[in-house]
Parts: sequence; C-alpha cells; structure tokens
Amino acid sequence: MDAFLFECGEKMRTKEMKKVECIIRSEKLRDVVDALKEVGIGGMTVSEVRGFGIERTRPDSFLFVHKTKIEIYSEASQVNKIISAILMHCSAGKMGDGKIAVLPMDDCVRVRTGERKNKAIF
Repeated sequence: MDAFLFECGEKMRTKEMKKVECIIRSEKLRDVVDALKEVGIGGMTVSEVRGFGIERTRPDSFLFVHKTKIEIYSEASQVNKIISAILMHCSAGKMGDGKIAVLPMDDCVRVRTGERKNKAIF
C-alpha cells in the first residue's frame, strides 16, 4: 500500500523504496555499472570490500577475497531490472560470483536539501 507524504502543504504520492546491495567480482564492475546505467539507475555507491563465503579452501582464515560492493537506492518497481542487469554480467556459474540482497527502506533523506522518500533517491 502506498504511503502519503505531506510536504509544504503539497500532497505527494510516494512509492515503496528498496536498497539493493550486491557483492561482485571486482573485474565485473565496469560492465555492471554500464548495464545499470542502461536500465535507468541514476546513482550508486561502490566500495572495495574483503570477505569470504561458503568456499572453505583458504588455508588461513585471515585471507579474505577482494570483492566490490555496490549499493543502490531505488523504487521497488526497478528491482527486477537491477537484478537482471547484475546477473547478466556477473553470473559465471562459479563459486565467488557474488550475492545480491534486496532490503526494505522506510525512509531516505537527501542531506543537502532535506528532501525525503522518493524525492531523495532521484
């Protein structure tokens, strides 16, 4: 069910928001970013991260695999396009291809303007 936001006396309809986080192989980043731009994603945060998953072939538990994390705030209607773009460029059918998590978002605030909800995403 859509929520309603009242801002400056103006009634604005807001849509459900999601946060998509994905961990991918670092060498896939450029292709994924290009694909996400093509599906209309206007912004994202990219971080270099380290970790390990189910694969236990590392002899030393302190050796972490270098990966790239992408975080995207979007409307729920865009999530399937985002996931498809990531899978198209990252799925090689091998361990370590990555993970995608879709999380609910209650609110989002643009620090510069104070805009909230969907206005802060785009």
